[in-house]
Amino acid sequence: MTDARSNYHHGDLRNALIIAAAELIERDGTLDFSMAEAAANAGVSAAAPYRHFADKEELLKAVRQLAILGLGVEAAKTASQHPAGSIEGILEMGHTYLSYARKKRAFFSLMWDDRGDIEETRENVAENHGGFMVLVNLLKAFCEANGNPSINSLQLATQIWSMTHGIATLEASQLINLFDRSIEPEALLDHSVRTLLAGTVGPRG
Repeated sequence: MTDARSNYHHGDLRNALIIAAAELIERDGTLDFSMAEAAANAGVSAAAPYRHFADKEELLKAVRQLAILGLGVEAAKTASQHPAGSIEGILEMGHTYLSYARKKRAFFSLMWDDRGDIEETRENVAENHGGFMVLVNLLKAFCEANGNPSINSLQLATQIWSMTHGIATLEASQLINLFDRSIEPEALLDHSVRTLLAGTVGPRG
């Protein structure tokens, strides 16, 4: 029994459909599934999804939230494995992001697509992107540990996220080593983050 069918068996049709759609995306590496296919994967009738979702787009938005939650869980797990204020934890957060983008390519694309709800996304950013706030907290601890508590950790996290997301996006497009065939994503990110932190926080970064 799939996770989707198990959820439906326990009476949670909405979540069963979200998981069913996620399973199809995971299996095929594409968003090109139909509502009928999601329903079949959940073990329900083709009409059942419309009790909770007006159309496929609404279902995809729900799957997107699941993907964002998954990244947040991975980020929290990574952070818990390193001492607060360590540069190793910050670097590993970047590695976690790159790995998630690599392994969950279709989900990663879905997470950042504008699906007509960008204003809602902006309104709920703190609630829906907990993984980013984990990075903010790591950087705050790092700055404090290096004697620079006044540095804006939110801005610093945005700079690091921008670099990390750019590298992940270029890698997904197979363009990361377009000009330099020796480039490795994690090594490039590590060097960039270390350079940024050294210039912003001080030589001990």
